[in-house]
Amino acid sequence: MPLVNQIAGRYSRFRPDLIEDLIQVGSIGLLKSIQYYDPGRARTASFKTVASCYIRGEIRHYLRDHASIVQVPRKYSEINAQVSQVEESLARELDHTPTVQELSQRSGYSVQEICDAQRSWDACVHYESFETQDDMDDRDDGRSLSERFADKKYQDFVLASEDRELIVWALKQLGDKTRQIIEFVYFEDLTQKETAKKLGISEMGVSRAIKSALKKLKDILSTEIL
Repeated sequence: MPLVNQIAGRYSRFRPDLIEDLIQVGSIGLLKSIQYYDPGRARTASFKTVASCYIRGEIRHYLRDHASIVQVPRKYSEINAQVSQVEESLARELDHTPTVQELSQRSGYSVQEICDAQRSWDACVHYESFETQDDMDDRDDGRSLSERFADKKYQDFVLASEDRELIVWALKQLGDKTRQIIEFVYFEDLTQKETAKKLGISEMGVSRAIKSALKKLKDILSTEIL
């Protein structure tokens, strides 16, 4: 049972709420290993090695069927299911934990397919919450992973907000009538003709005002950014 507790604890590291369930299913694996283990067999593996294989197998079966948070392609789920069964069978025959090459020969899947499927399994059970503190370095600043790793959408939102504030500030540097023309054309989507009619000026005057305003805005924004 200490071995069951140890393996279950490893798998429940990121799902502590499942520890009791994992101990129970791990115990089923332990009982299976007791049933199939033959200490009198030549070149037999240690009981701990065989038991570990069965305990891990039962826990992985349970997590795959009941507790998977990260969804993986169905192909890999099927490979994992079949390879797990082959692994148990080979463990009884060979009295040791099968290698990937042995699993490949027995299951018919390539070594690459089995490795890809196993990595997909790791993605299901090994993950970090972005609210947990980062332990990648020795800095003890109490920041969580979400505070260390940038959110692209949030970054874009912040940059867009900053750009809007900068543009609003630059517009205020223009004269009232010129700013009004820019707002009509670029913010209210009026044509130059509609803007001219609304302000009571010529269309040519609107065109010249826009050209002059855009140049001034460009100079203002370039200076501010630098």
